[in-house]
Amino acid sequence: MTNFYWPVYKSLEQEFVNISNIVHIDDKQNSVYSVKIAELLLRCVVEIESISKDLFLKHGGKQSEDGGNLYFDTDCIAFLDSKWLLSEKKVIVSSANIYFKNAENKELFPLKKAKNRGSSGSDWAKAYQAVKHDRVKHIDKANVKHLIRALAALYILNIYYKDEVFNLINSKDTDFSSNWSSLFDINIHSWNGNGRCGYIKNENFDERSGFTSLDQSTAKLRWTVSLVMPPI
Repeated sequence: MTNFYWPVYKSLEQEFVNISNIVHIDDKQNSVYSVKIAELLLRCVVEIESISKDLFLKHGGKQSEDGGNLYFDTDCIAFLDSKWLLSEKKVIVSSANIYFKNAENKELFPLKKAKNRGSSGSDWAKAYQAVKHDRVKHIDKANVKHLIRALAALYILNIYYKDEVFNLINSKDTDFSSNWSSLFDINIHSWNGNGRCGYIKNENFDERSGFTSLDQSTAKLRWTVSLVMPPI
């Protein structure tokens, strides 16, 4: 299946990287806003709307029989969250160009509240709506904080859309994910079971976006990593 989403995400990410080459982004710069950031925020959330609807239909979501509107948040992301606990998935800001020290800026849960709408929704979604409907009045909402969280949400959704499996040298070789993004990294749950016993669900399990497992389908054992967590 042709993937139209990943190239667009990478383009948006690179444009943000270009901004970080000009603006020293640290905890004090989260409120920096501009027309360019507004443009990127709008484009990013349009992608979130589209990919979430595609994932919804791809994984068993049903359009209403009356042909009513399908909402990306209360319908699509809510459905996907029930399957994969998207609201619990952590994205780590790992770019060498970004100098965050506060944990709340370095460790993001970008899809938390994303299934809600209005005042109870995510901060980036509320910023998107404000900027979309009145850019002049709400240009300050088009800031670094909201854009980087929207990009992190789009990154997670792209991981689930790609649904890829990689071969690893050993069970601890999980640095591959850093090659995917110039901005972010994700946590991988390492196999710690024996034989066919599977793996142990620890306290941080739900925030991880992938897992390693031991492939016993061939005589030669090899480790693999999937970027979509299986149901427990």
